[in-house]
Amino acid sequence: MTSSVEDIQQAYESWTKTSKKLMEPAREYMPGGDTRTTAHYAPYPAFMTRGEGCRLWDADGHEYIDFMNNFTSLILGHANPKVVSAVNEQISVGTAFAAPTESQVLLAKMIIDRVPSIEQIRFCSCGSEGTMMAARAARAFTGKQKIMKMEGGYNGNHDLGEISLIPIPPDAGPIEEPNTLPPDKGIALSSVADVVTVPFNEPEITEKLIKKHKDEVCALLMEPMLGGLGMIPPKPDYLKAIRQMTEDNDILLILDEVITFRLAPGGIQEIFDIKPDLTAIGKIIGGGLPIGAYGGRREIMQLFNPETEGFMWHASTFSGNPLSMAAGIAAVEQLEPDVYDRLNTLGDRLRDGLNLVFEKAGIRGQAIGFGSLVNVHFTDKPISNARDSVEGFFGAGAMPMYFHLCMLRRGIFPASRHMYSISTPMTDNEIDTALGAFAESLYEMKPIVEREYPHLLR
Repeated sequence: MTSSVEDIQQAYESWTKTSKKLMEPAREYMPGGDTRTTAHYAPYPAFMTRGEGCRLWDADGHEYIDFMNNFTSLILGHANPKVVSAVNEQISVGTAFAAPTESQVLLAKMIIDRVPSIEQIRFCSCGSEGTMMAARAARAFTGKQKIMKMEGGYNGNHDLGEISLIPIPPDAGPIEEPNTLPPDKGIALSSVADVVTVPFNEPEITEKLIKKHKDEVCALLMEPMLGGLGMIPPKPDYLKAIRQMTEDNDILLILDEVITFRLAPGGIQEIFDIKPDLTAIGKIIGGGLPIGAYGGRREIMQLFNPETEGFMWHASTFSGNPLSMAAGIAAVEQLEPDVYDRLNTLGDRLRDGLNLVFEKAGIRGQAIGFGSLVNVHFTDKPISNARDSVEGFFGAGAMPMYFHLCMLRRGIFPASRHMYSISTPMTDNEIDTALGAFAESLYEMKPIVEREYPHLLR
């Protein structure tokens, strides 16, 4: 049995010899050896060469069950036949036109038919762009400048979207009035000044801060389930309370459903029966190709109508490109209500199974989330907001990092932050395989936990 973290790292490096070799020139040409921070993990990420269904193959020829699914976007798995056929048909006649296409209209109608709160929609190149443009629309519509966002919420790769992503004490300040924190030195201080931060799942605190800042805040931008901080689901009636308090105080509600749109045909807003003013989506609506969108009330979206005086500018070279439209149409057509039900059932089964494994292994931990979205936390304390998640993460030391390497060696490919998402090619067999690998990995790690992290023992 592995007896030290050094042994676990050496075993991983032996498992991924080709990836280790490929990383040498990669680090020469790209900072850190890759071009996507979230896909990086120590000592280096495995290089992937092929995907099919719910499986991936790395440069050393190892096969994995892909529970990351490109951070939840591949709801149909890799190389879905209908998506591949649609893309092949489109690519032979053109990939991008500086002109409208009928496919834009078709995909727009498909989404609007599923989401009552979206009366009009615009496409863009990613979910980050969607949240950015929704925030701009809120400023223009209300005439107010500041945005309120959730502490721990990741709303895209732009200044506003990353603020207060990881609330580390004591810098985070009191939960009753959190400090607004830039995640790095590249964030404009003016953006920090234009954000009011509130804690997730704390409606009483949020209502007080909304009333305090209602004259300067144009919108509350929020993930309805905190994704980047560990798939923290909303408490019962929390989202309804948020909707009511924003309406009562003349503040727009922007739901960032880039991740949660995979939970139901109409997203999580359908499940909890709420109607935001604006919604940002992405990921699954592109069939695996780059895409984003933002939409909502007609009177707000008409701000972007170029046929009106003083319209808002939205230019993006690949917005609504016919490849993404073709892939998106082929994907959304396959996503009927029974598909979501099956995915969510598999997610529930995985979550329940992981919690049982923790209990049997005598190690503190839990799997949380909602439906087809699951996240493992190495703590047994309740997790309802970003601060709970951060406390659990730092309390586990390096254990989660090495545990991730153990799972990779067993052919399971989750995110390094221990996020799992379900895709349609998966069955009970893949869930069982993942649960078996999880139990074996805990068994491998337990002597290390006993020696170096005894507080994680039950």
